[in-house]
Parts: sequence; structure tokens; C-alpha cells
Amino acid sequence: MSSILIKIKSKYPQMNDAMKRIADYVLNNPNDVVFEKASTFAEKSNVSPASVSRFVKLVGYKSFNDFQLSFVAAQSRAEINDEDSLAYNGMKVGETTQEICQVIFSRSERVLNETLGILDTETMESIANYIDKAKRIVAIGVGRSKITTQALVSRLYRIGYNIVEYSDSHEIVNITSIMQPGDLLIACSNFGKSKSVVEGARRAKENGVTVVGITSVVDSPLANSADYLLLSAYDYASDKMGKLFEPSSENVAQLVLVDCLYMLVATKHEKENLNRYKRFSKEIVKEHVK
Repeated sequence: MSSILIKIKSKYPQMNDAMKRIADYVLNNPNDVVFEKASTFAEKSNVSPASVSRFVKLVGYKSFNDFQLSFVAAQSRAEINDEDSLAYNGMKVGETTQEICQVIFSRSERVLNETLGILDTETMESIANYIDKAKRIVAIGVGRSKITTQALVSRLYRIGYNIVEYSDSHEIVNITSIMQPGDLLIACSNFGKSKSVVEGARRAKENGVTVVGITSVVDSPLANSADYLLLSAYDYASDKMGKLFEPSSENVAQLVLVDCLYMLVATKHEKENLNRYKRFSKEIVKEHVK
């Protein structure tokens, strides 16, 4: 039994009726917790959203998102049985091509579902508003995180937004030093610890720049430096195994978050942005080989 379930049981006697209904639901459906929004969780427990907030604080978490992520961690740890075997996001990859592909597809699907479960739509909408109004948008990320920032640039620039991407540490120092209020910095780091990205976020924030963080780790240095935060589900299994393996499932989830942002922004000036995209699409066909 995971430590969080043990903690809930230990606090059960001091809970009121509403808290016990929540506890009963969690203890009977521990695998469902990571996929549900707080409102759905409250409805299924037959309590108010306020009771859910009080419950997660009672068992030691700041927010419902933190509470959910603790279940992701517990599930991933439970699946790691042999640290000497090659694994992908906590699951042994198998031997045949079919087994390997099945593991990778299933883990990516799981991370997508977990990311949707912890998605804060209000934060997403706020970030979309900042993107739409920003004088200049800068995206920074190194290593695997470049995949996310490059995807963001490829989406937004084609509908006319002033966005650039940097992945070189010296260039990140340069651009974040000269950013000004009215600019928007979008900083991406899977573990939230990449030095150039975190320091770039802090530097830009000191200059009065609004900072958006995209990461998988709550309370990471990047998360704590950001004004707004988008979380993808954290690959706790990789962390448990000493980060020896780097599955791309986190990046898959972040690419989907980027597409959500892109569509939210595009709908703000739908007719204009649709015309821009049509013009781009028409011209890019000329680059295709016949």
C-alpha cells in the first residue's frame, strides 16, 4: 500500500462525514484519482469542491494537483521491480518489437491522460491572453526541451505572432538580459532544473517580464520562478532509476499542451488567423516535390 493511502487511513478517525466520503472514494478507487478533475472528484465523492480542498490540505498537500501527482509517483514506484533491466517510464520494455512498441505507446497514452487530469484550464487561458497581447514572445529550452519550444514557435509564427526560440546558453543570457516589460518569456525544462533556463527565467522576471514555465515538476526551481505554470505529468519512474533513461512521453504531452495553447490563441482572432494559415499552407505546397 502506498504511503498516501496509509496517511489517509491514519487520519480517517478525525475526519468529518464529508471528509470520510472522500477518503472512502480514494481508498476504493486509487487508480482513478489521477485522471479526474477536482469538480468530478467532488461529484463522485458526493461533496462540495470546498470539501475536496480541505481534504487534500488535511492529508498534507497544497492543492488538488499536488495530491494527484503523489498518486502518479506511487503508481510509478510500484511498477519498478528490477533496476538492472532496460525500462521505459517504469515498465520493462520486453524483448519483441511488438512488446517494446506496446510499452512505449501505452506509457505515452498514460502520460497524456495524466497531463489532462492535472490541466489547469484557467491558467491555460491566462497564458493564451498574454501570448496574444505580448510585444515579443521568447521561448527558451535546452536538450529535449527544445522539442517543445521549437513546436511552439512553429505554431505561433505561422499566424503572425512575434516569437523567437533560443537553446544556446549564451544566447539565452543575451536575450533574457534585454527583454522588457510587455514581453513574454516561455521557459521549458522537463525537470525544471536546467541552469540556463532557470536563470534566464529569473533574469527576465527581474526585468519586469511575465514568465511562463512548462515543466513536469511541481516546486522545481523553474516552477517557483514562473508567474504562470503549465505542468505535464512527471516521469517519476525515470527519476527513480537515476534518470538513466529518457522516454519522450513527457515531450509528447508538452507538444499537446503547445497545440492547446496554439488553438486558444488562434481563436482570439479566428478569421484573421485562419486567413494567415490558409496563405501559409498554400505557399508551403510549392515546397513539395512533384
